[in-house]
Amino acid sequence: MKVAVLDHGMGNLRSVAKALEAAGATVVVTSERDTIGSCDSLCVPGQGIFGRCMTNLGELRLVELVREWIGGERPYLGICLGMQVLFSTSEEGGGHDGLGLLEGSVRRLPSTVRVPHIGWNSVADEYFYFDHSYAAFPEDPAIVTGWCEYGDRFAAEVRFGSILGVQFHPEKSAAAGIELLGNWVKAA
Repeated sequence: MKVAVLDHGMGNLRSVAKALEAAGATVVVTSERDTIGSCDSLCVPGQGIFGRCMTNLGELRLVELVREWIGGERPYLGICLGMQVLFSTSEEGGGHDGLGLLEGSVRRLPSTVRVPHIGWNSVADEYFYFDHSYAAFPEDPAIVTGWCEYGDRFAAEVRFGSILGVQFHPEKSAAAGIELLGNWVKAA
């Protein structure tokens, strides 16, 4: 399978690409519409700021591409910020609209815990690596396939149609992360 890792001007592109390759995919890192369109699957990586990511997607004319990709039921993997931008809104940076493909909001983790949440945490009896200050809270809990507890219970993994979104970083999650990516590659 050929995966386009979307270069939206932020994110840990190289480590995501390497992890997907280790999971069996052929990978191209790009922001070119035609190159993305020729791929089988699309991965939007994490690390960055919600509002800046949405601005960059708009400036690169990729907002509609992502919407059409998901609307066409093509395989999509959103990692951390790549999952968060799928939701309606985020309160990060004073508030921003997201792609609105999933109903719900992205909110800051509570001040009762150390923020950012950095390190290993459990999701459905498996441990994954997290690095984030904001988390998704879907309106429909039925799309959540993995929850995480860190000051609050938030969506760590969502599945809806062709979407797989994860708050954690599978590319930094050792064998468990490569297994998750490998399963996504095989299923796509």
